[in-house]
Amino acid sequence: MSASSLVRLEGRSIRTVAMAMAMRKSRFTLGARNLYSDRRCASKERWAVPQLAAGSWPHRLHSTATRALAESEHNAVGLVLHNSMTRQKEPFRPMRDDGVVTMYVCGVTVYDYSHIGHARAYVSFDILYRFLEHLGYNVTYCRNFTDIDDKIIDRAAQVGRDPLELSKEFAEEFNKDMDMLGCRRPTLEPLATQHIPDMIDSIARIIENGHGYVVEGDVYFDVKSLPGYGKLSGRQLDDNRAGERVSVDERKKNPGDFALWKSAKPGEPTWESPWGPGRPGWHIECSSMIRAILGETIDIHGGGSDLLFPHHENELAQARATCCNHQHSSDPQYFARWWVHNGFVNVDSEKMSKSLGNFFTIRSVLESYHPLALRWFLVGTQYRQAINYSHRALDEASDRLFYLYQTLFDATEALDVDREEYPMETEMIRDVYDALGDDLNTPLVLAAFSPALKTLNDLVHTKKGKKRQDRVPVMAGILNAFDVSLKLLGLHPAQQDKEFQDMLTELKVSALQRADMSEEDVQGAIDTRAEARAAKDYEAADSVRKALESKGIYIMDTPQGTSWRPGCPSTE
Repeated sequence: MSASSLVRLEGRSIRTVAMAMAMRKSRFTLGARNLYSDRRCASKERWAVPQLAAGSWPHRLHSTATRALAESEHNAVGLVLHNSMTRQKEPFRPMRDDGVVTMYVCGVTVYDYSHIGHARAYVSFDILYRFLEHLGYNVTYCRNFTDIDDKIIDRAAQVGRDPLELSKEFAEEFNKDMDMLGCRRPTLEPLATQHIPDMIDSIARIIENGHGYVVEGDVYFDVKSLPGYGKLSGRQLDDNRAGERVSVDERKKNPGDFALWKSAKPGEPTWESPWGPGRPGWHIECSSMIRAILGETIDIHGGGSDLLFPHHENELAQARATCCNHQHSSDPQYFARWWVHNGFVNVDSEKMSKSLGNFFTIRSVLESYHPLALRWFLVGTQYRQAINYSHRALDEASDRLFYLYQTLFDATEALDVDREEYPMETEMIRDVYDALGDDLNTPLVLAAFSPALKTLNDLVHTKKGKKRQDRVPVMAGILNAFDVSLKLLGLHPAQQDKEFQDMLTELKVSALQRADMSEEDVQGAIDTRAEARAAKDYEAADSVRKALESKGIYIMDTPQGTSWRPGCPSTE
């Protein structure tokens, strides 16, 4: 499959992608196949990726089977990542040759519970974090908290709270949400208020270099003073607006100038500065913290597409204006070598917005759906594409996740061997590496699961499968491949100290909550159906079955008895 074909597949459904994968006879490979095959790539230099030194594969991720695959001379695992600055995908190479990668992702403004847009962003970067480490890199992942801002101050005033206490509370709640979604904690989680001196230092440098000006205790950035402003977002100066969270100040030189420092107002937290007491503007936070914590230039800067302008554009401008070496700061790779942005979340095909009443917090979604069902839904769309949130989509994600865990549970129970002795199933893991290596194409990863799950079910449940001579090594290889793949996606139960059986139970509990039923209610309906069938009243029995299916409860008749499993509510 060509590179352009993979790009076209990014926005398709998992089912469509699975069909395309089944039909392909050759692969465009950026992962575990021979990267330098003349048939797949005309230019070795263009697609060259860092090779892993023997023994460098992270031991914590899997067994010798994984390391052997990664270290093979003809099976280099690499990453091509889209860069918003160049507007194209590029082979990822970190700045340093010792395997260290620095990644900064803009965090939340903590004044309320986090919403599904936040979930989309931080699940995406969590997968990037996992994959980079899987490639053998030593990743410093930094994600900040904006704990002082107009919105925090306004909300604190509404509820009669101290702004800093309010922001601390919601920072803790945010981390609880991320934990439930299976997101690993970043290496660093700095608070903006911990770096006020760094922000003051940055502002002073910007003024000294002729890119900032003071107006009655406020400090503004002069966007027209910096050549190249707008390059990241592709916007012209005449198109720009302040992008601030307050109305435009008439005292500014240009409408697009933005606040670096805001003078003190009654009742607001303030800090002393050379320009008088006040607090930092929104944009100065991240660029100052990056410079103070990670250095002048980092490998990856990430965030949602809504941050591309004005926030990231202004971050870049501030970083360049702070630098004394103007020739150095004009380098397009200065400050961040890769700019990575995830797509928007739409709700029932409309942009998510509080004003439209289609705004959902993570907490409200998790009242009815399992956290990893939400995560499965999110990874079902490639991170740069817009994703359409709906209850039906979450129902389908829950159904698919239950099928996955049930299949893996059944196979694990049926296989009484030490799986460490068996290598991973190479076809599946190569497809997974190919997909993740191509700009984190997670829909293709999920599509790669389908044939493997079918094979497992055949080997576990069919007479023909049970008689296969290679049944044990095939099952062990597939289960080993799933261990690695699910950990890369953050979907493995072991990462939450749980087993597959635990996840099945929790998914059933969530299904009962959505159906507004108890386990006893379902069992009562099953008994009623059994009585109707015994009386040969098949119409009544079928009515009970359909009523349950309309609520997402599916009856399963087996030789061992009748049970139920969750599924998508029937629309009949």
